[in-house]
Amino acid sequence: MRPQPLQQVPPASLGTAFRERSAEDALDMWAALREISAQLVDVLGEGVDRVRARQLIDAQVQAWAHEHAGAGRIASAQEQRQLARLVFDRRFGLGPLQPFLERSDVENIVVNGCRQTWVTYTDGIKRPGPPVAETDDDLIEWVQLLARRGNTGREFSHASPLLDVAISDGVRLAVVGWVSRHPHLAIRVHRLVDVTLPQLTRLGTLTEPLEQFLRAAIKARRNIIVCGEVNTGKTTLVRALANEAAPDERIITLESDFELFLDDPRLAHRHHDVVALEARQANAEGTGEVRLQDLVPACLRLNPDRVIVGEARHGELAPMLEVMYSGARGSMCTLHVHRPEHVFSRVVQLGRRADLGLDADDVHLMFGLAEPLIVYLQRDQASNERFVSQVMEIGPPADSTEPTRNLVFAPGSDGRATPAGGSISTALLDELAGQGFDPASLRSTTTTGGWL
Repeated sequence: MRPQPLQQVPPASLGTAFRERSAEDALDMWAALREISAQLVDVLGEGVDRVRARQLIDAQVQAWAHEHAGAGRIASAQEQRQLARLVFDRRFGLGPLQPFLERSDVENIVVNGCRQTWVTYTDGIKRPGPPVAETDDDLIEWVQLLARRGNTGREFSHASPLLDVAISDGVRLAVVGWVSRHPHLAIRVHRLVDVTLPQLTRLGTLTEPLEQFLRAAIKARRNIIVCGEVNTGKTTLVRALANEAAPDERIITLESDFELFLDDPRLAHRHHDVVALEARQANAEGTGEVRLQDLVPACLRLNPDRVIVGEARHGELAPMLEVMYSGARGSMCTLHVHRPEHVFSRVVQLGRRADLGLDADDVHLMFGLAEPLIVYLQRDQASNERFVSQVMEIGPPADSTEPTRNLVFAPGSDGRATPAGGSISTALLDELAGQGFDPASLRSTTTTGGWL
């Protein structure tokens, strides 16, 4: 039978091109992608710039099309452009998923094996996406390429089947393989990198009194712990809070996987002196691991004005509390908790993970002496809106072993934080007033005084 021309593909997204082809044609497209990528593997090294890479890819695609045209298989100009884009995105982007990253309304992408993809948009709607590889083995090979491309190269193999890595452009990738029937990927897209407190107020994350309160708290060098469940906007809020610090302050960020991006060139106008540190996994021989709890005390030798831990989830919270108390006031971290009242138990749990011989009373004392503000975020499941619902002021233990707390902002009728009508310490109020905060925004419903 005479070979048929490749099917014409309408000028839609590359993912749509894969979905709309017949199974036979889709395999041809995957084969073309694999063949052209293999022919370019030696010339698309780490040093090649993207403009030159695109020229090399275009030339190779044209050569491939000419070769196959002699066998009666015709690739249209449109298909050649799509192939070139796919080859480029596989090497420098996220392959068939790259068009979604270039949209402003995509928030999360999950991949269940080579053929099933789900895309979640900023309005909370989840829709199917394109296949990302021809086979699961091809998908694994592609993930291994992404792992090497991260800020710190990570291993993804039978020996290391769990991968967490930050890749370029504010994208975090988590992968599980070999312990499930298929490889599973979760891609988090950080849209709000250069974000400010006024922006979050316009989005409804903050109220105006809360915005003023948090701005003054940062300038007064109050420690802040941002809490909430997964995907509530904790990292985004920390970025906005950090943007209130003076540009010449020396900020050191410590993360399991880069997500804060305060050292991003796009934020150079906001932060002139940033050191971004990332934990490192052990190598295949089990050596070379650098844990966050090792980086926390080490970073103090680098003379920080503030330290920001992207997420405290293991043994790093206890040394971080030490930093907040005696090292770098005005520091921040995030913490996963289901409810704001669980924060004290969560702190004890993480303190014990530090394996420093600390009991609950010791951890509570450290927590209280650090005097952080606890800012709790939540997400509306129906609308996908994120907002701060509660702010607590924490102080040293008084009549019990637990730290004292003042509820400064509580959920209002719409769930968003409003002045709580409880106590706020005179010391905190004086510090905030010294940074331009107007106590009248709290005075109508709040009294000053001692601890609860």
